[in-house]
Amino acid sequence: YSNRFALGATMAGGTLGIVIPPSIPLIVYGLVTETSIVDLFLAGVGPGVLLLVLMSAWSMWANRHVPMQKFDFAEVGRALRAGIWAILMPVILLGGIYSGYFSATESAAVALLYALVIEICVHREMKPSGFYRVVIDAAKLGGALFPLLAVALSLNLVLTEHRVPEMMVDMMKQWFGSPLTFMLAVNLLLLVVGCVMTTNEAILILAPLLAPAAKAFGVDEVMFGIVMIVNLEIGLMTPPVGLNLLVAMSAFKQSFSEVVMAALPFIALMLLALALIAWQPWISMGLVR
Repeated sequence: YSNRFALGATMAGGTLGIVIPPSIPLIVYGLVTETSIVDLFLAGVGPGVLLLVLMSAWSMWANRHVPMQKFDFAEVGRALRAGIWAILMPVILLGGIYSGYFSATESAAVALLYALVIEICVHREMKPSGFYRVVIDAAKLGGALFPLLAVALSLNLVLTEHRVPEMMVDMMKQWFGSPLTFMLAVNLLLLVVGCVMTTNEAILILAPLLAPAAKAFGVDEVMFGIVMIVNLEIGLMTPPVGLNLLVAMSAFKQSFSEVVMAALPFIALMLLALALIAWQPWISMGLVR
C-alpha cells in the first residue's frame, strides 16, 4: 500500500472507537445529558458498521491496482488464536450489558477483572511493577477527566436552575423554522468545534445546551448524541488540532501536510456517513427500544 493510504486508513480506523461501543465519549454524553448509556451503545452499532463499510469499500477501490496476495486461511486461524482473548473482551462486556447481567458502569469493573486474569494467568506479562504503572496511568486519566466532568455537571445544574436551556430553545425556534434547518446548523457548528476542541471538552460544554434544543425540535436525544459524536469524530481528523493528525505526525514521523492529505478521502467518507445518519434515523435507532 502507498504511504499516504496507509496513513489515512490508520488515522480513520482510530476514530471508530468513539462511535462503536464501549465508547468513553458516549458515556460522557450520557452522563451530562442523563441519557441511557445502554441505548447510546446500541445506537452506535449501526453508524459504526456504516462507517466500517464505507471505509472498507473505499480501501478496496483505492487499492484495486495493488497486486493481490493469496488469501491464507491458516494465517487467519493463527491471528484469531493469538488475539482471541482480546476479541472476547468486547463480546463479554456488550453481551453482559445487553443481557442485563451488569450495567454499563459495572462493565468497567468486569473489564478490569477480565484484563487482569488474562494478563496474569494467560499471557503472564503483568508483573506487580507493571500493575502499579497501569494504576498510575489510569489515575492520571481519571484525574484529568473527573474535574472536567464535575464542573460540567455543576454547570448543567446552574444552567437548568436559571432556565438557560429553555431560553436557548426559544431563541433557536425563532432562528430555525424546522428540525431540518436546526440540524444543519448544529452539524455545521459541531464540525467547526471539532476542529478546535477535543471530543470530551466539546461534549461537556455543548451537550447540556444542544440536547434540550434538539429534543424541542423533535430529535431523539439518543440519535442526537450519535450525530454529535460522529461530528466530533470527524474533528479528530481535521486541522488544526485534530488529535489523530498530531499523533500520526509524531508516531510515523510525517509532515503535517502529508497527514492532512492522507486524511482527506476518509474525511469525505465520514461526512457522507454523517449525512446518511442524520437523514435516516433508523441507522442509529434501529436497535434501540
